[in-house]
Parts: sequence; C-alpha cells; structure tokens
Amino acid sequence: MKATSAAISPSEAAPQRPHERTLAAADAAPPAMARAQGELRLGFKRRGDLTVLDLLYQQGCAKARLPRAGEDGWTGAVAINTAGGLTGGDRLAQTIEWNEGTRALVAGQAAEKIYRASSGVAEVRTCLGVGAGAQAEWLPQETIFFDGAALSRDTVVGLMPDSRFLGLESVVLGRTAMGESVRSGRLRDCWRVFRGGRLVYADAIAADGDIAARFDRVAIGGGARAFATIVHAAPDAASRLEDVRAALGTQDAEGAAGASSWDGLLSVRILAMNGEALQRLVLRALAPLRDGRSPPRVWKC
Repeated sequence: MKATSAAISPSEAAPQRPHERTLAAADAAPPAMARAQGELRLGFKRRGDLTVLDLLYQQGCAKARLPRAGEDGWTGAVAINTAGGLTGGDRLAQTIEWNEGTRALVAGQAAEKIYRASSGVAEVRTCLGVGAGAQAEWLPQETIFFDGAALSRDTVVGLMPDSRFLGLESVVLGRTAMGESVRSGRLRDCWRVFRGGRLVYADAIAADGDIAARFDRVAIGGGARAFATIVHAAPDAASRLEDVRAALGTQDAEGAAGASSWDGLLSVRILAMNGEALQRLVLRALAPLRDGRSPPRVWKC
C-alpha cells in the first residue's frame, strides 16, 4: 500500500489560545465606544421655615452637591456632569421636584460641553416640577456647542397656579474667544411649560448643517454666536416686564434682546456676539427677576 500525506496548516497544528482569539475578534470588529449615561433626581421639602433635601438619587455621570443655604435664605443644589461633556449617543436625565412651599435654586457647576459626534445624538432630558406656593430657580451655566456636535435637549416644567419659576438655558456656538466656528452640526433645544396640566408655553430652536451660516442671516441671528432663553412664571410676572426691558436696554454691539409677557409668563430671548457678551446680558435680565440677589456663587468659580 502506498502511503499518502497531506499538508497541515499552522492553525490546525496549534489551535489558537483564548487571548489570540480575542485579539483576532478585536481586529475584525472595533469595540463599541463607551457612552456617558447619567440620571439625577432631586427633591425638596419644607421643614418648619426651612427648605431641606427630600430626595437625592445619582446614577452614572449625573451628580449633585448641596452647598450651605445662602444668606438670602434660599436652599441650593449644584448639578454636575462628571463625564466632562457629552457627545453622540450620550444620555443625561434630570428630574427635580420642589414640593409645596419650598424655595430652592439649582445651578450648574460648569459650562456643559457638547463635543463633535462620530455618530448619534447627545440627549438631555430635564423635568422640573414646582408645587403649590413653591419658588424654584433652574439656572445652569451655558452650553458650549462644538463644530460637528449633535444635541437634542428637552426641558419640561410643571407648575401649579401659584408657583413661581425662573429658568434659563443658553448656548454658545464654539469657543468664540478662540475664533471657533460651528460649520456643521445638529441642534434641537425645546421648552414646554405646563400650568395645572395645561400647556401654556412652548418654544423650540432647531438648526442643522452649517449652523454659523444660519445664524449669520438677519432674520435668525444677525451674526450672533450665542443665545439664551429665560422663562419666568409667576402670578405677577407681567409686573416685572418693564424692569427687565430697562435692564437690557437697547440693541448694541454686544447683541440684542427682547422680552414679552402674557398669561402669568415672562419670556426673554437674547442674542449675543460671543459667550462673554451673552453672560453680561443674561445677568442684566436676571437681576430684576431675582430681586437683585447675587448670581449663583458657583457661576463665579
């Protein structure tokens, strides 16, 4: 009988070890990118004449710190994103409840940064509930939107008929001091305010593609690179309108602003040439709405 032989491949002669199979799989398909996920739930309640913490839930990158109450008697909380910013696919959820008769300010620890997205959209969902007779302030710092970023942000506020609420959201298109420009991206920023379960305010800004070019148009931004929305809801909101308009003054080189009031609401829209000018205009608008109280201390850090 004639003997036969067959060539044996190296893989058949020496099967792959586990770490070799892992490396081969990594070469075949790149690993999924890590995504930031965070959820923050805060609640305030009355204890005698004081407003104190009722609930604190922190998950993922969403955290909160509770400084001592200020001399003005307001209890405060500082919301923090420990991820240092958001990009496509990241998710951040914030739910804050001011129970009956409470008085508290929630501010942002630093400017939120929305970085270039390789895929997906960064999503931020904020739900704010203000009970009967409560006074609530939601004052995050500005959001810096980088070239190529993608953001969808929803802010929903639920009020009782005698609630008092002051809220702010602001966006700066790139680091204007460094000459950055947002030539591509997707931005959606939406507000909804309900009083007694009835929708009383809805506002949305949406832009995609060359966002800087869109804001160069006179009917949209007139060359602005930063904008803010302030919403004040209170039974006497209309009585603050002329003070806010006087504080903002007329249109100048820094930007432009307008304020209007109806049905227990006061809304302010601000356009500015850069982030620094936006902050000055925001502070001017907030002063009469906060009875001259100092800006949140964390804004100065």
